[in-house]
Amino acid sequence: MKMSITNGDIFDYIEQNRDVIRFILLFIGFCTVFYLLFYRFMDYFSFLEDITASVLGFLLSLSGMDVTVNGNNVTLDGLGLRIIDECTAIFGAIVYLSCILAYPTNLSKKVIGIAFGFPALYAINMVRLVVLAVVGVSSPEAFEYVHTYLWQTIFIVFVIIIWLIWLDRVVR
Repeated sequence: MKMSITNGDIFDYIEQNRDVIRFILLFIGFCTVFYLLFYRFMDYFSFLEDITASVLGFLLSLSGMDVTVNGNNVTLDGLGLRIIDECTAIFGAIVYLSCILAYPTNLSKKVIGIAFGFPALYAINMVRLVVLAVVGVSSPEAFEYVHTYLWQTIFIVFVIIIWLIWLDRVVR
């Protein structure tokens, strides 16, 4: 049996899912604009690498580790880490910001989401970096897996969780 889809079916589907389609298109649009702006002006954001390295060095020194920070480079117990853009949580923040801005709610709720979400993402990112540094020192063979697969996935999940918390606690 051949299934037939008409233009009317497509327009009905679009009409029934207008809000979801609008959110997805706005989300993609915001992500694209913010990523392009970041890459165009990335030199102006390089201070984030140094700040992240300094905070990481401070946190690691609290545990008694011998840590040296030089710009965006962190050295501890024979392990050298270079903090790059991807280590600063900027890309997770762009995705989160795009979700917030694309969602249909008032400006004050969006500001609350940004004000609480960005620090939460940065804190989670710092936990990620501390764990990666400890893994790099204690189990160098596991570092690449934990860095590339485990924490990348976990961080994406946290971006979604923080956005869902915002939806549940602030928007609704």
